[in-house]
Amino acid sequence: MRGRDTKTEAEPVVAGPEATEGRRPTAGRPLPATVPVLVAGAGPVGLTTAMFLAQRGVPVLVVDKRNPFTGPPRALSSIRTLELLRSAGLQKAVERTGWYGPEPFQAVFTNSALGGDRQHVAPPEPYVRWLRNCSPVDSRLVLNHLQVQRLASDELLRCGGDVRFGIAVTGLEQDPDADADAEADAYPDPDPNPNPENPDPNPDSVFGGVRVRLADTATGEEYGITARYVIGADGAHSTVRRLLGITVPDREVVARLHTAFYRADLPTEAAGLRDCACFVRNADVYATVFCVNGRDQWVSHLMDYAGRPDDTDGIAPLPTDRALVLLRSAVGDPGLPVDLTAVNAWEAAVGVASAFRRGRVFLAGDSAHVQSSAGGLGMNTGVQDGHNLAWKLAAVLRGQATERLLDTYEPERRAAVRASLALSRTLHHGYRSLGGGDPNALYELAVRDYIRAMMRYAYPEGAVVPPDTAPAPAPGLLADHAAPGHRLPHRLLEHLESLEHLESLEHLKPPKTPENGRTSTLDLAGADWALFAGPHGAPWLPAATEAAAALGITLSTHRVPDGALPGLAPDGAVLVRPDHFVAWRADRLATDPGTAVKRTLAALLGHEVSRTPTDVRPRQDATRSGPLPGT
Repeated sequence: MRGRDTKTEAEPVVAGPEATEGRRPTAGRPLPATVPVLVAGAGPVGLTTAMFLAQRGVPVLVVDKRNPFTGPPRALSSIRTLELLRSAGLQKAVERTGWYGPEPFQAVFTNSALGGDRQHVAPPEPYVRWLRNCSPVDSRLVLNHLQVQRLASDELLRCGGDVRFGIAVTGLEQDPDADADAEADAYPDPDPNPNPENPDPNPDSVFGGVRVRLADTATGEEYGITARYVIGADGAHSTVRRLLGITVPDREVVARLHTAFYRADLPTEAAGLRDCACFVRNADVYATVFCVNGRDQWVSHLMDYAGRPDDTDGIAPLPTDRALVLLRSAVGDPGLPVDLTAVNAWEAAVGVASAFRRGRVFLAGDSAHVQSSAGGLGMNTGVQDGHNLAWKLAAVLRGQATERLLDTYEPERRAAVRASLALSRTLHHGYRSLGGGDPNALYELAVRDYIRAMMRYAYPEGAVVPPDTAPAPAPGLLADHAAPGHRLPHRLLEHLESLEHLESLEHLKPPKTPENGRTSTLDLAGADWALFAGPHGAPWLPAATEAAAALGITLSTHRVPDGALPGLAPDGAVLVRPDHFVAWRADRLATDPGTAVKRTLAALLGHEVSRTPTDVRPRQDATRSGPLPGT
């Protein structure tokens, strides 16, 4: 097996009964009366979203009615999720915590995990090669959802965030005109005599947002808190979504199944199973065997088995003794010692919420879109939701952008979710028909959908500026292109003058050591705005720096060799957002680069842009720095 499988993992900062109890408001730590952002749900989506906000200086409170660190590991990370953790400065922690498997989408189809007839399946070589080279992140590196939570919670607390377990959201109240008032409230009048220790002497003036009712699940005690914004990341059965009256009208049950979580020390001949997905079909059971920690923790989806009762009206619990028999049959060892943690009976469903937002309240992850476990996209799509929302909320809360920027969250993420739901459906329908189907054909189709869903999805509308000229034909699936609405292509570049900006990003900076003397374009872009210019586009660089200063945002500039970035003209420029998506591209040097960049940035941030070319009117506190109200 490649990678490490003998290491200990650090315990999360907020895990276990002691930590949970110590963070209850009744245990000496009262809840704040106001907070800029409250996140409901401390799973991987909620914690990473809060971490991304806290790293940008936004005070954030995370509440969860349960302790999300209990229970077995389930979901596994994608390349894109690890890219976002890398941009958050967690690359070394990810490498210490995770494990290395094979290239993505490696699988074994067999009648017994430990032997029998085996068919190894992998995507066609061009797809494997693209996945291997599409990112600065090693495509074999994997984290499970508990490890993602642990890294995010540690970093969140380091940045001053607050996490409370045993606290449930029971009510939300917004003014009827919350949408109209949100923009105005986001920009309080600046204090003419600022006090560094109290940057906002009148906090009530800026907390006109969402009144949230909370309850201690142990004592029943109730609390009230006012948040500028609320993010519902509380799962498929979201309380926040229900309180908002948002439904999932197209919810479709694609399968009913039992999922077993267990520990087993499989013999050495099963080492390959720790590196790939295993699908077992025999006379007793049709099941998967997945390793979720690189060592001894496993998940099996029992998709069918002999004597299974009809589940048309719902799926019944599976007795423990029956589950053990089925697991041992799938593994191929009737005497295998199995430490069975849980067997869940559940419905695998797909569907999208009718809205991702009501006023100042947003939905992310399973709260906004339910996905089956097929393809492993639920957590990963949710982490990308949270990152998309976090940089936008931070820009609004810091006065750098208007509320219009938040209006781009739903159309962008809804477009991305469509791609991930397509993969869920492809895999579930494919797995059901594998009895007489071709696994190679299924996996070629699946890897196409995976690349579209995780790496090549695009934002056709939102915080992007379409090109002035007619768009070029869409590039092929494996053809990278720095086009507006698309993720910035990863390219390794030789050492450039622009690398000094890495030293100024503090904890947001990506790894400081370039790979073999070269640095990824994604690392150069970092965690803030960036502008890349071609070799003959030098005037773009000072123009972009000046425009960013005028608008109060952080922006790095980079001049790259001809052909280094696909889609970048020799005298053109590419403007990249904090989430690595291309916001705008100029295909030639502008007559007035400064005005072009300033007007483009201002429009993207939602500011008013007058007809006078140089007259961009950001809000009067748009360059505010330092702590936000509520710290």
